[in-house]
Amino acid sequence: MNRNNKTHAVRFAIGMTLALLGSSSISAPADNYPNRPIKLVIPYAVGGGSDTVARIMSPHLKNILNQPIVMDNKGGVGSTIGTESVAKSEPDGYTLLINTDVIAIMPLLFKKLNFDPQKDFVPISFITSAPIVLAANPEFPVNSVKELIALAKKNPGQVSLATPGAGSPQDLASILFAHKAQIKFNSIPYKGNGPALVDILAGHVNIGMFTLSTVKEYAKTGKLKILAVIGSKRTPLAPEIISLTEAGLPDVEVSSRYLILAPAKTPKDIILKLEKDFAKLAENKNYQSELLNLGFEAISTSSAETTEILNKENSKWTPILKNLDISIQ
Repeated sequence: MNRNNKTHAVRFAIGMTLALLGSSSISAPADNYPNRPIKLVIPYAVGGGSDTVARIMSPHLKNILNQPIVMDNKGGVGSTIGTESVAKSEPDGYTLLINTDVIAIMPLLFKKLNFDPQKDFVPISFITSAPIVLAANPEFPVNSVKELIALAKKNPGQVSLATPGAGSPQDLASILFAHKAQIKFNSIPYKGNGPALVDILAGHVNIGMFTLSTVKEYAKTGKLKILAVIGSKRTPLAPEIISLTEAGLPDVEVSSRYLILAPAKTPKDIILKLEKDFAKLAENKNYQSELLNLGFEAISTSSAETTEILNKENSKWTPILKNLDISIQ
């Protein structure tokens, strides 16, 4: 081999080595991932729907990922505090966010956000959904939606209504409910389902919008009464509960869907791995059963499908919220 050929051979070998090193460094995050505990930020208080789902999910996810899931509740300001903390965290797959699809319309609800839901996050998968119900303290003197609307019309702004947070799906359901019924509530946003539920049970607040899972057991024991499930159809999770449309108030369609997101710029191979892991989670029979017992349904979507759903939610709510001229801060 002459000198030129040797030079070319050496250059080719170096080039191939560099290429291999480059490709291995690209795949390294997923190959090694995860190799330490993963933090899951819950942007609501303990006891709410997101918190409940996270606590059911975590041990099963731990078995799939072979790493502990560390839950971090950071409630407040319609979930924006916890959500912002994830937006500004390291995009390495070790900090994830569980939130509802309301994240798609946060810019419509909040005048000032220190993050951009579309630019600062990568949606990974929807993991579960839950119907929203309208519940009341058992001592509150109404037993149907029609009676509630009649009472609220006679006493504008006097019926107190609790939601787990400004901008939550439950809050949006209450906004649409009041708009369609042409009534006004004294709406009180809390920092999660848990604190809101405590005040309903104590009789400090008359009614509230909750995920079915939050109030299901209390309704069974008579500590709460459920007036309707929000939407046009009854839920198979509790078919005995009348739908809001059946109760006389159509066109109020809101449910609570929970999803997992990662900070933007998280490596694509990590996103793909998590997408597959959450799909595997949704197939776990024990996980499905635990969710169903509390009023949730296990679901799974790809990152692309999740993004598309969020975009559709934004398109759906933009004209509604602008027409009602509603913003939270």
